[in-house]
Amino acid sequence: MNKLFLLTLLSILTTACSNTPEVKNDLIANKFKNSVDRHGDVNSYLHYDKYNNQSFNPLLDAGAWHGYLLPAGGKAGYFSGPMIIAEERPFFTGKITDKLTINGEEKTNIESYSIPGALIQKYSIGDYAVQLTLRFVGERSALIETKITNIGTSTAPLHLTWENQLTTDWSTSDNKSVYDLLPNWKRQIIISDSSSEVAFERSRNPDVALFSGSSKYIISRSHNVTREILSEDSFKAQTDQITINPQSSQSFYAVHSYGHNEEEAENARTFHQQVLNTPDSFNGQSIDRWEQYLTKGLNTGDVSNPNDRMTVAVKSIETLIGNWRSKAGAILHDGVTPAVTDKYFNGIWPWDSWKHAYAMSYFAPEVAKNNVRAVFDYQIKANDTLRPQDLGMLQDTVFYNKSPARGGDGDNWNERNTKPSLASWAVWQIYQQTNDIAFIEEMYPKLKAYNSWWLTNRDHNQNGILEYGATSDPQHNTDAGQLTFKVKGALNNLTQSCVASENDWLMCEGMELYQEILSSEQYEELESGAQEAAGWESGMDNAARFGFITLEQLKKYAAQEYQGNIADAQKDWAVGFYENRDKNGILLGYSLNQESVDQNSYFYMDNLLISKMADLLNNSEDQEHYAQQADKIKNYINDHMYDPISGYYYDLKFSNQNSELITKRGRGTEGWTPLFTQIASKANADAVVKIINDPNEFNSYIPFPTASKSNPAYDPDIYWRGRVWLDQFYFAIKALKNYGYDEVADEYLNRLFEDADGLVGSAPIRENYNPENGEMQGATNFSWSAAHLYLLYREN
Repeated sequence: MNKLFLLTLLSILTTACSNTPEVKNDLIANKFKNSVDRHGDVNSYLHYDKYNNQSFNPLLDAGAWHGYLLPAGGKAGYFSGPMIIAEERPFFTGKITDKLTINGEEKTNIESYSIPGALIQKYSIGDYAVQLTLRFVGERSALIETKITNIGTSTAPLHLTWENQLTTDWSTSDNKSVYDLLPNWKRQIIISDSSSEVAFERSRNPDVALFSGSSKYIISRSHNVTREILSEDSFKAQTDQITINPQSSQSFYAVHSYGHNEEEAENARTFHQQVLNTPDSFNGQSIDRWEQYLTKGLNTGDVSNPNDRMTVAVKSIETLIGNWRSKAGAILHDGVTPAVTDKYFNGIWPWDSWKHAYAMSYFAPEVAKNNVRAVFDYQIKANDTLRPQDLGMLQDTVFYNKSPARGGDGDNWNERNTKPSLASWAVWQIYQQTNDIAFIEEMYPKLKAYNSWWLTNRDHNQNGILEYGATSDPQHNTDAGQLTFKVKGALNNLTQSCVASENDWLMCEGMELYQEILSSEQYEELESGAQEAAGWESGMDNAARFGFITLEQLKKYAAQEYQGNIADAQKDWAVGFYENRDKNGILLGYSLNQESVDQNSYFYMDNLLISKMADLLNNSEDQEHYAQQADKIKNYINDHMYDPISGYYYDLKFSNQNSELITKRGRGTEGWTPLFTQIASKANADAVVKIINDPNEFNSYIPFPTASKSNPAYDPDIYWRGRVWLDQFYFAIKALKNYGYDEVADEYLNRLFEDADGLVGSAPIRENYNPENGEMQGATNFSWSAAHLYLLYREN
């Protein structure tokens, strides 16, 4: 190809595309090409990494439940996928989407990239320049524009063909097909004059796939085409002969939608016609929406020359918007899920949602509001058929499918626990950014009810200070309200009433027996569903302070502290419970025998912010009540949860006789929560900061592991006993700056951005990071990491 031809090509592309918004140089989105790597070739339903993530990072947007990739390896002319979220799990049901063939000629000058909100490919075929652009234009629909420009001097007849191929292999790790996992399941390709559709048969296997029986993938096109089924796994659409005059362009549009059921599918068909009537208008709306996100979101720095922090902020915005799911199934409002590419994380969690909403209030406040509503839609009412004793509680998860107890068939729905009290923090932040007092009025009674639930159901000794715990639930207790647990290696005279189970475990019940075995110290292992749920309730699932430690770590601890006596060592890690009952003796649930410093710090802030909302709503009685409650909590934390010897805050173990700080289980990130909420005195804060700065504690290669390096249960690869979580990192930075340690905080920030693997660059944002080497860990495209990275940019 000669130089003159290349110059002509460039000129024509510039002229022909001058009215296409995504290539205008003044768009902010164009400054951030490939901020997330969205290339990948799909071969199977599952492309799992070692953390059960889909390995690629498809573009999802506008609340859609499906997404796409760019082809890898320098290829072009199609999109990889789609990946669909089949109610609760992500699958690549498609291998190739709209593979374009134009007279069979070879592609040259290929350019393939993503920008926020779009996938774009540009290439040449003979005398024609081609640009493919994919954008989401609705909550179930993506619009693909095929723009062809004749850059030659003559006209030739063209035939355009778009081929779609479905995926048949189940996983890259075995030789099974999807039909091996679902032997009686089928997909059917259906063509008509108006569309091509893939119908998915019913499957209600929660371990494999969930399809309603009427879910469909639908494609409609702007031009007359002849549709043809090529095989049981592929189909195509072909235009009649077309001509494009020299120096002219023509665009062809296709709308692709995934609907979970027939109602969604029918709505998608209607929407397709609206889009195809004015496709440029819908494309323009998508472009404008993303420009608004970026304009609102990037309020600091020079956008024309973005630095690493700004680029990570854009990647964070893309991650949060990509995890936005529109309402579907039991999810009654749009919400933001933790990670679309993770096997288990396509639902709504409260603690995650508060963080997502707080960050998104800056650039997508309506999504933020709805994310909060999606959680509160299932706040327990007085007439609840399953747990009226939990009036005001917010359950741990909301998924597309309810639990069998609620009339559904999902296994991810969870009412065993709630999450820490940060709802008011998110609601107040949304108000600060929107001045929407109606939102405060809407949420105020719900926040009060949640606050009251904590005091009723998680304050065993009724002193106004809270414990984490578990609800009354079949996984925690019998129908008669007896605690259930399992034990290994206990004395026979204690466990005569227990039932033998596999691997030498004994299944037991009764709080009295549990406490007797616990105090006997004659057991190898002791586990209960209530302990597990209490850990989940904290959001720090397997933290050391809740008694979680490996056997090898326990042996090492025993050797250091008790001359190798395991029984004595176990005593320090034994977790006790209290039953919480109402005045009629009805079981409300369980409390750990420890008041947690982080939850009470959050609860202090919860009361303080509800007091501010009451003042805003001219409710002086409530304003005074919640302010007094906050003041009481603040004083208690400083008087009872701070250890002047070690200079740190800890959970407080209590009984009817006495209380003691739980210092023997080591230090965790919960200890600086009083600095984040500004409860700590300056003297106490200075002591905590000294520990934060200690290289043998929290000042690791990537700062702020969730257990200090001196903690007996520390491990850099254990979920909440070593890995660096970016919410805790953010709380630490805020804590330092709250008490005047700005330079130290900035140094830690610099180290995070310099040393966290893949954070700067096109790798996806991860769930957590290894404190000793910066290695990426956990879920990919993780929302609360994105939320806090964005806040670290926005607020610093």
